[in-house]
Amino acid sequence: MTYNSTGETPIGKTSKERDRLKVNNFFRALLHPRDFFSVLGKDRYKSLKIRIVLIDAILSVIPLFIVVTVSYFWFQSILKEDFRNNMKWQLVGTKQSIDFFLEERLSALRFLSSNCPYEKLSDRKMLTDIFNKFKREYAGLVDLGVIDSNGIQKSYTGPYHLLGKDYSNQDWFHEVIIRSGYISNVFMGYRKIPHFSIAVKKEVPEKGTFWVLRATIDMETLKKYTSNIDLRENDDAFIINTEGILQTPSRFHGNVLEKFIPPLYLNQEDISVREIESNGNTVIFGNVFIKKSSWFLITIIKSTPYLKIPKIFTNELFIITLISIFISIAVSIGMTQAVVNRIKKADQERELAIANIEHSSKLASIGRLAAGVAHEINNPLAIINEKTGLMKDILDLTGDLQQNKEKFIGLINGIFDSVNRCRTITHRLLGFSRRIDVEHDVIDLNDTIKEVIEFLEKEILFRNIRLELHLGKDLPKIETDKGLIQQVLLNIINNAIDAVDHGGFIELSSNFKDKNTVQISIKDNGSGIPKDKLKHIFEPFYTTKEKGKGTGLGLSISYGIMQRLSGIILVESEVGKGTILIVEIPIKSESS
Repeated sequence: MTYNSTGETPIGKTSKERDRLKVNNFFRALLHPRDFFSVLGKDRYKSLKIRIVLIDAILSVIPLFIVVTVSYFWFQSILKEDFRNNMKWQLVGTKQSIDFFLEERLSALRFLSSNCPYEKLSDRKMLTDIFNKFKREYAGLVDLGVIDSNGIQKSYTGPYHLLGKDYSNQDWFHEVIIRSGYISNVFMGYRKIPHFSIAVKKEVPEKGTFWVLRATIDMETLKKYTSNIDLRENDDAFIINTEGILQTPSRFHGNVLEKFIPPLYLNQEDISVREIESNGNTVIFGNVFIKKSSWFLITIIKSTPYLKIPKIFTNELFIITLISIFISIAVSIGMTQAVVNRIKKADQERELAIANIEHSSKLASIGRLAAGVAHEINNPLAIINEKTGLMKDILDLTGDLQQNKEKFIGLINGIFDSVNRCRTITHRLLGFSRRIDVEHDVIDLNDTIKEVIEFLEKEILFRNIRLELHLGKDLPKIETDKGLIQQVLLNIINNAIDAVDHGGFIELSSNFKDKNTVQISIKDNGSGIPKDKLKHIFEPFYTTKEKGKGTGLGLSISYGIMQRLSGIILVESEVGKGTILIVEIPIKSESS
């Protein structure tokens, strides 16, 4: 291959230059993946055990010590606060359960509307089949319907006769048009049974219209969540909307869809559990806002179990405290021992796994290199065979060595050259597995790029990849490790080759970044890398390739190499357009 700075594809080199390229020293400083991790030593494990036990013991003893030293007269207020915190915890737990229930079904509807076309969902048989599968995964759903932009239910599956119903005047229909996804208040609707709807809007930009996928859930499903709160016979828990309309029935404040006037202002931003006066009695009023809806979860606690405090004498409390301290320390030691031993075992298994993967990765690299060596070493061996045969023929025909002396010397020199080529190939292959230290060579960056490209020549030609080189003129010779730079370029260009399709395009360029730095740009027109994956590509064992096509160490090792050489690798990518990796190298090496 030939190269020029205008971007021609490389086509041919002399046999010596190809040999020099095939087994160059770009693999000679392969980084060990174990360098990415630190292994805890025995002293550190022991220190970790001591720290955990001490911290756990301190955290266990302090609350007990406070209980011992706190006055009996403060005990009642402590239990009060504990009761309130417990009620707040129950409110938060119930709220989170309802939040998850609503969010899960809203997300499921969005997924269904995005992956199933309107035509498929409009087929009642198909909709019924989808709904049956859907219902097995998401409990509580009553029915499922598809509604067009005019509010007419075009397809329906469920226990009611709602096909063709007009929802254009329903509040929930107008809300879902505005918000694209909406959870309605409880209402009666056509079925005359309290229920609420979960609906999502699917835009059809090419037709300038939309359609709505709607599921309904009975109010009884919502009521089940309020029953999970620990209540006594005089307590109450229910759900209202922002207008004070009951969404679930209340024990003492009315039935579904009746009005309830909260005794306090309800804040949507925070959970509140407060003690208030109501009709001459002290009650605990709690409320919390439920996301993705316009609902408040309300609790009204009239019973006060914390007022019935048994008389606990100081000496009994002291004995209980001491016993608790000893038990806490014993449990802490046992748990700490188990946890630290598990951490230690996991570290050992991780180190062994990394070592095995590192070994496999290096063997794979050697195998690929050896395949190229085996192919190329046939060329000098063929020359040796040809020239030796010619010498034998000359001897057989003439028998006069003096007359053919010069010709014999030329043939012998050719044999020497071929033997030297074989020696160079094998020595470089051996050097790959031995050398791991950074060396400082003065190299021509453009020649180094050409050598790496020439190593991959056959694969590029085989896949019909169009390769363009734009090599900067007048670039100075740089002081760095040539083998490590070649290894980095090989990893990146191999990734580019894997990323493009047959007949794809790769562009390499070199130029100045500033007076102290040169840079190499490798650009391909492959599939690109999604933004959420882009930040992980330099992590060990992370790969975007298909399973079995890579270990995920190439870019990670390359990144570590550039750090050792005081350089850096930058990446830009856009899905569907390709990827650009930029390798920045200092002109004068700062690494040691």
